[in-house]
Amino acid sequence: MDSNDFLLLSLAVTGLVLLISLFVGTSERAVIEENPISGWKKFTIRPEALAGGDNQRTLVSSQESGGELEVLSGNSGSFPIKIGHRRHGALLVIEKPLLSLKSSLKISLLGQPWIQIRTGRKEGIPRLVGAGTRLADEVPEAGSLRLNGDLPAREYEIRVREKVIATVFREQADDSADEGSYRVALPEGIPELPFLALVVGLEVELAACARPARTLSLES
Repeated sequence: MDSNDFLLLSLAVTGLVLLISLFVGTSERAVIEENPISGWKKFTIRPEALAGGDNQRTLVSSQESGGELEVLSGNSGSFPIKIGHRRHGALLVIEKPLLSLKSSLKISLLGQPWIQIRTGRKEGIPRLVGAGTRLADEVPEAGSLRLNGDLPAREYEIRVREKVIATVFREQADDSADEGSYRVALPEGIPELPFLALVVGLEVELAACARPARTLSLES
């Protein structure tokens, strides 16, 4: 093999290596793009816990830590709804103001008013309105929150200043008794309670929409 043949062979091998590297890199990026919530914390929401009765009180459970939030009192037709731990008491409370001229729900975190979910003017799109109380810096203000996706299908995102901070999605349940449940994925390093509280509040609003014949959707 002369020097020219050796050079051509080297170039061919180098090109093959680059092609393989490019293919592998593209495949890895595709996996990341298709599964952006890989490594996020997963929680299960069980809407039946909001329907009342004593058969199912566990509303939110963590797939990783085993932690739970329970409905302590109230339900989607009886307010206020207090949610938390039996040992530690209510962590969040959902109320329906009686004197409000518009349909709305008020969510309080750790005893402090945080946000209101109001029925929007356009096709029932919910509006998130601040409750006028300044909470810790880790708790997002209503004006920074955006909803994107299909709320009635439980397939949507919560964004904070355009950054996806929570993803709600359905997943095939192993137990047929959990057919109505769905998942919430949150990245590491963010406070869990505000976003879980917002998802639960939207679930209560969905239940309210199901009783009168009105619809609730989100702008994409």
